Amino acid sequence: MPKLCQPATLEDLALKGCVKYLRVVGQQIVEVLNESLTIETQLPVYIDMLNLLFDMNVPCYLFDKLKTLVFEEIEQMVKEIKKNIDARSNPTKFLTRTRIAVQLAEVVMSRHLRVLRFDKMPKTIRQPFYINLNRCSGLVVLDMGSMSGGWKTEDVEHFYLNGLNTMTNLRSVTLAYDCTDNILDMLAMTAPLISHIDVSNSKLITDLSVDRLLRFKHLQSVQLHRTSVTMEGYSYLLLYSEHLADLGKYDDIGRLLEYMDQLNPQKTRFKLRKFLTTYATSKHLQLLCEKCPEIDTVSIFHNKLLVDLTLLVGLNNLTTLKLLSCDFFGDRIRDILKIKGCNLTHLHLEHVDEIDLNALTYISQYCPDLKILSLYNCQLLDSTSVYIRKPTIPPFMNLERLTFAAQGSRKHLEFLLRDAYRIKYISLGTQSPTCDQLFSNILGCNPLQYLEEMRIVHSDEVTITTAYKLANNCPNLKYLKELEGWTSVKESEIEAFKLYIKTRNLDLDITPWRKVGME
Repeated sequence: MPKLCQPATLEDLALKGCVKYLRVVGQQIVEVLNESLTIETQLPVYIDMLNLLFDMNVPCYLFDKLKTLVFEEIEQMVKEIKKNIDARSNPTKFLTRTRIAVQLAEVVMSRHLRVLRFDKMPKTIRQPFYINLNRCSGLVVLDMGSMSGGWKTEDVEHFYLNGLNTMTNLRSVTLAYDCTDNILDMLAMTAPLISHIDVSNSKLITDLSVDRLLRFKHLQSVQLHRTSVTMEGYSYLLLYSEHLADLGKYDDIGRLLEYMDQLNPQKTRFKLRKFLTTYATSKHLQLLCEKCPEIDTVSIFHNKLLVDLTLLVGLNNLTTLKLLSCDFFGDRIRDILKIKGCNLTHLHLEHVDEIDLNALTYISQYCPDLKILSLYNCQLLDSTSVYIRKPTIPPFMNLERLTFAAQGSRKHLEFLLRDAYRIKYISLGTQSPTCDQLFSNILGCNPLQYLEEMRIVHSDEVTITTAYKLANNCPNLKYLKELEGWTSVKESEIEAFKLYIKTRNLDLDITPWRKVGME
């Protein structure tokens, strides 16, 4: 049975009280400010007073948690305002209430904030943060989201310049679509300790921008996908950046290594740790093994006419392997795992054919320390041969996360989960062969005592009985998602299950993902 809900901490109660106070004050401000002319002069005064009040009384380490609660509360307030509007409502009052609710978000604009991600923020309250970004001078992580989407870069550039010039503590910054050389110049002066920069989709980032990027002496990761940086710019960046380990997704990274080998053959080693591409040849993999011995992550879209995957065995530090569009036996993935599987902790197979029980057995035996396994759009077969290899050690004992979005049978899922005693996360796609008997068999040999999250996107055969079994047998289960996608489960049964959770005070969340805004 899941753990019981614990009483809220005093910190959480205090933060909720602050949010409740903010709502009450916001309603009082609405009653006072009824005319638009009054709003222009008086609303900023009220907001500044609230901002100072929160800044002086909320401990700095709680501001990020307060920010989340305030955003949720304001989003709820805006929904309530929209819900109460009708044809007879005064549009001026509606706009006044909405504007006041949105600007209440400014109370958390403080030097105490450490993380700010605009893609996690309700769209209705982003504009005040764009305008007053300079008030969040203590940020360590900043993700500006898509901003204008690259359509009005010149118009939004001044927002970046005015906001980022106070952020001396930045370590990670995402400026997708709208980054410019002027912004990089300013960041290099104000935040020299940045180690991660994402300027993907910014068309104004060119080879001339590479000099700016090299001014970040601690740069370890840079994302330049879909920018105007050419191969020459990439090569210059790779040659002269002291700590660069990640270039992000770059389909010409193999050609880049080949180009640099011809241009500067005396440079024998690079510190790259990730190789992510949809195009590679055998020559590229050979150069990868020679020039980048520290590579630990490889993602390749396989083309059997161009590349021999067995060359990956030359990578001694390989821990994460992602393969797309290949055959398990025909392309000798089994042989690769036999040699390198002992180091692998993350294996992702997408559109990989010839996977049967034998193949799953090989994966389990050759990769004993595998922690994350993902199977996407693969068609799993019962057997491609008469011989079924028997595992010598319990399969997938150390597996912690399983994503199964593939066609297969109950045998495959039972094999994957019956001995996965440390599994924490299970996600089963729409084509997964799920039913009540499957989970009964799994729970019969594996109590899933460490399972924290179970997500079954769709099923025609799983009933509410399975939900009760999981709730009663998995002591660490916190999330059981997508019950609405179980076609055999009625809405009344879900409501009864919610009541079961509530009356027993279980710490179990069954809220649909779409309602919590996560996916």
